[in-house]
Amino acid sequence: MAENEKQNGFMKLALYVVGAIATGYVFYKLWFLRAPTRKIPHDDNLFVSPANGKIIGIRKFNEASFIEAKNEPLTERGAFKLLASDVAGSGTIISIMLQVTDVHYQRACTSGIVLNTKHTAGNKDNAVMMPNEQISRYENEHNEILIQTDKGLKYKIVQIAGFVARQIDCYVRPQQLISQGQVLGIIKFGSQVTVILPESVTVVAKEGDYLIDGESVIGRIQ
Repeated sequence: MAENEKQNGFMKLALYVVGAIATGYVFYKLWFLRAPTRKIPHDDNLFVSPANGKIIGIRKFNEASFIEAKNEPLTERGAFKLLASDVAGSGTIISIMLQVTDVHYQRACTSGIVLNTKHTAGNKDNAVMMPNEQISRYENEHNEILIQTDKGLKYKIVQIAGFVARQIDCYVRPQQLISQGQVLGIIKFGSQVTVILPESVTVVAKEGDYLIDGESVIGRIQ
């Protein structure tokens, strides 16, 4: 009797484990990897969001320094200057937080040509920002996609890994022509996406806004 109860307990545990794995697999395939159809504006005077998530920071940068809107210096200004230097001498950096439930594909803000991609190995620290922390996990593993628009403006999308995000996939290559809203890659699980825009793009999005990839307008050409 005791042996049967032991076997039954083992079978229940095994079924629970198999069920949990199956549920996780279904969630991953059908929910996490989903790619909903988006209403792309197809207007290259507009810059659409490269990611689905919440804006956690909007910061200005220039050649002299990288500063917050309230003129408080950030510890990561050197790193951001490095990230932004091949985009423009001045502009705006927007950091977008992706939760596990958000769509994790990244899209082109406008049509153009990919000038360069650059993958940098790094940490896999928690990408969730706490109050008074820096606005981006620039020290984490990340991939930069530098794009030039049909009007000659440059902008950059940075895919940033987090504690849960263990893989960054980039689907484009240098000299590849891309269209507005085209899927550029994916970060697997919760993470961050940073977009760097030149000064000639007027940012219309606000901190705290929840963005839809390929649909939400974050900026427009002046």
